Amino acid sequence: MGAQSISPLNLFVISGTMIAVTIFGHLLSGGVKNRKDFFNAGGGLPWWAVSTSIIATVVSAVTFISVPTSVFQAEGNLFYIQILFGMMLGKILTGVFFAVPFYRASDCSTVYEFIATRINSRVGGFSMVLGLVLTSLNTGVRLLTTALVLSVVTGYGLFVSNMLIVGFAILWSWMAGLKTVIWTDFLLFVVFSLGAIFSIFWVGGQAGMSFGEAFRHLDEAGKLAMFDFSINPERTYTIWAGLIGMSAAALSQAGSQAVFQRVKACRSEADARKAFIVSALLYLTPICMLAVGLALSLFYAQNPLPQSVVEQLATEPDRIFPYFIVTELPDGVSGILIAAIFAAGISTIDTHLTEVSNITVTDIYEKNFRAGASEAHYLVVARMAVVLWGLFYVGMAMFMSQFQGEGLLNLLLMAPNFVTGIILGTIVLALFRWGEWTSYITGAVIAFATTLLMQYAGVSFFFWPFVSGLLMIGVVRYFPRGLRTAPG
Repeated sequence: MGAQSISPLNLFVISGTMIAVTIFGHLLSGGVKNRKDFFNAGGGLPWWAVSTSIIATVVSAVTFISVPTSVFQAEGNLFYIQILFGMMLGKILTGVFFAVPFYRASDCSTVYEFIATRINSRVGGFSMVLGLVLTSLNTGVRLLTTALVLSVVTGYGLFVSNMLIVGFAILWSWMAGLKTVIWTDFLLFVVFSLGAIFSIFWVGGQAGMSFGEAFRHLDEAGKLAMFDFSINPERTYTIWAGLIGMSAAALSQAGSQAVFQRVKACRSEADARKAFIVSALLYLTPICMLAVGLALSLFYAQNPLPQSVVEQLATEPDRIFPYFIVTELPDGVSGILIAAIFAAGISTIDTHLTEVSNITVTDIYEKNFRAGASEAHYLVVARMAVVLWGLFYVGMAMFMSQFQGEGLLNLLLMAPNFVTGIILGTIVLALFRWGEWTSYITGAVIAFATTLLMQYAGVSFFFWPFVSGLLMIGVVRYFPRGLRTAPG
C-alpha cells in the first residue's frame, strides 16, 4: 500500500476546493481591528454559523479515516454510535449549563480568566497549562490523520504533508482570526458533509449486492451490532461508556478556550445556548462514515485484499479507506473525497491555532511580558503565535506517528483522557465557585492518580473522565476547612 502520485485532475479538484474556501471565507469574515475581532469575531456572528463551526471542530480527518475502520476491521461493528450519543449529550449539557455564564462573563477574555475569577488565579494558571497539553495531544493526532491521507495519495511524505495542511490552517487563522475560522468552518462543514454522503452511495454502489443480500452478509458477520449493554467497565464501546463516559468527556470541553470563544462570538446569550444545543443534531458525518465502513466490508468481501495489504493493515489499520480511494476510485471522484478529508482535518487545526494564540497573547504574553501595549501590537503577536504553534503541532504529529498501531480513533479518544477528568472537575468547580488552591490541587492529584489506577485495572478509557472528575469535585467540595488556603 505504497504512496501514490496525485493526478493533475485530483490536484485541480483539491486545490480548487481549498482556494474557493479561502476566498469565500475571506469575503465573509472581513477585517479585524482589535483582539476582540480576532479572537471572538467581534461578538457578531449568527448562531447557525457558530453551530456548524462547533461540529466542524469535532469532526476531523479521524472521522473519515478511523470511523470506517472501526466497522471494517475484524470484529468491527456499529458500537461507535453509542459514543456519538455521548458526544451529542455533552453538547446539549454545555449549552444548558455553560453558554449563559460564559456569555455574561464580560470581564473575561479567556476561559482561564473565568476560572481564575471564580476560584483563584493559581487555579486559573494551572488549568491553562492543562488546557494547552490537552489541545496539543488532540491536534497532534488530528493533524497526523490528515497528513496520512495526503502522504498515501501523493507520496510527499508525512513531514511535507503536515506542513501543507498546517499552511492552510495558518493562512485562515492569520487572515481574520476566529472570524475566518468560523466562516471557513461553515464552508468546510458543507464540503465534508456532502463528501460523507457521497462516500456512502459511491462505495455502496461498488459492492454489487442487493439490499437484502448486503443485510444478510453484514448481519452474519456481526457488523450490524449497535448496542452493548454490558456493565463490565473493561469493555470499551458500551452504551454506558457513551452516555456516561463520553458525555462527561464532551462536557469537559466547556473548559477549553475553543468553546469559550464560540460563546463570545454569538450575538446574544440565547444564540450561544442555541448554537451548542443545535450542534448536537449535526453529527451527520460520523454516522455516514459508519455506513461507509459497512460498504467497505461488503466490497472487500467480494474483492479480497492482496496479502501484502492485509499485512500492512495489521499494523496500520487506518489506511483502509485511503487505500480504497487511491486504488478503486477514478480521478476526480477520489479528489472530491480527499478534499472532504482535508476540509475536516483543517477545520479542526485552524480552530486550535486561534485557541492557543488567544491563550498565548492574553494569559501569557500580556500578563507576564508586555502589559498595556497597543491593539495593533497584540494582533502582530497573535499572528506570530499562530505560526509558531502551527510549527509545534507539526512536531507533535511526527511524534504521534510512532503510535499508529494503536489505532488512531482509540489514540485520539484515549490520550487526552489522562487529564480530561481534571479539566471537567475544574470547569464544574468554577461554575459553582467551589474550592481554593490547596483543595483544588489535592483533588487534581487524586483525580490523576485515580486515572492511572483505572488504566492499570483495565477500565475503559471512556470512564476515566467521569470517575476522576466526579471524585475531584467531591474532594474539593468537602475538603476540611482547616486545611484550606486563604483566597487569592
